[in-house]
Amino acid sequence: MVTTALAVLGTLLGATVTGFFQHLAAGRTERAAARARSRQDALDAVADLVAADSAHRQALRMRLEAKLSGTATDAELFELRTASHITRAATKRPYALVRLLVPDPGVKAAADAMITATYGMRKAATLRERETAQERARAAHDRFVDTAAEFFGTGL
Repeated sequence: MVTTALAVLGTLLGATVTGFFQHLAAGRTERAAARARSRQDALDAVADLVAADSAHRQALRMRLEAKLSGTATDAELFELRTASHITRAATKRPYALVRLLVPDPGVKAAADAMITATYGMRKAATLRERETAQERARAAHDRFVDTAAEFFGTGL
């Protein structure tokens, strides 16, 4: 009878220990999956911001060229201004997501600098100023991509 009781207790203890270790393993798996999802969400936000910034920079370039050359009609300028407003609005969500999802201050600072440089293009009063502002925006864009690549390469 003592042998049977010990066998039952051993079985119960073994099942409890096994269940405990399975619970720990499941928790580790869930945390790893959550980290992978967070990393992918942050990467997607960075990629979306890069694309949106490129589109907005292009729209601003076209708008400024038309405005500064003096060859565009009022209707063409209105259309180009509308397009640049649409592309600017398209930068807002991915920019906010980068700020929320990427914990690295360097990536956030690079995103801020890129957005500021791109938005700053509209202040150009001459074609030369537009070219300089566009180069500055393009360089900030490249720095953002490089900074984000370095951050994600280190293993978030």
